[in-house]
Amino acid sequence: MTGIMKSAALAALVLATACGGPKPESTKKVSAIEVMGLTPPDSPWEQMSVEDKEFYMIGKVNPIMKELFVAHDAEEFADFDCVDCHGEEMQEINFKMPAPSMYIVPPEGTPGHRGMLATFPETVKFMQETVTPAMGKLLGVEGFTCAGCHPTEAPKKTAAQKKKATPPNKTRPKTKR
Repeated sequence: MTGIMKSAALAALVLATACGGPKPESTKKVSAIEVMGLTPPDSPWEQMSVEDKEFYMIGKVNPIMKELFVAHDAEEFADFDCVDCHGEEMQEINFKMPAPSMYIVPPEGTPGHRGMLATFPETVKFMQETVTPAMGKLLGVEGFTCAGCHPTEAPKKTAAQKKKATPPNKTRPKTKR
């Protein structure tokens, strides 16, 4: 199914439910995980078009991940959306992962990783036991790790960034002797 066909099908579904389609008998919130399941995409992630990846992320990954994050901390993640995983610069970096602005997760066994475990034990447990396995299943990636979303070190500066950060010293203050 092409991206246009998928978009049209989604639009028809939204329109049907918004314009008097069948009303649910209960007001119980439907679980995205129960409805869609923690299953991989029909095609391998690497082989999907950009359009199909976007459709899959918006239509399946985001609702499921939002459900998991809200279950963990409803207040903090009430407004969960793409930025929570892809970072503020998501469009500028073309949704490339890991997102450079995300929290740096040092490699396991390093002093930085031990410090992170000591500082954020509940968050690390949630990410390791819930988020990482779910994301791996949703992408169809075995052995998916924190590094799929989080950088493991500070991003390297480009030559242009280095040059901008250290402007040339054109005038040097004279010292009195």
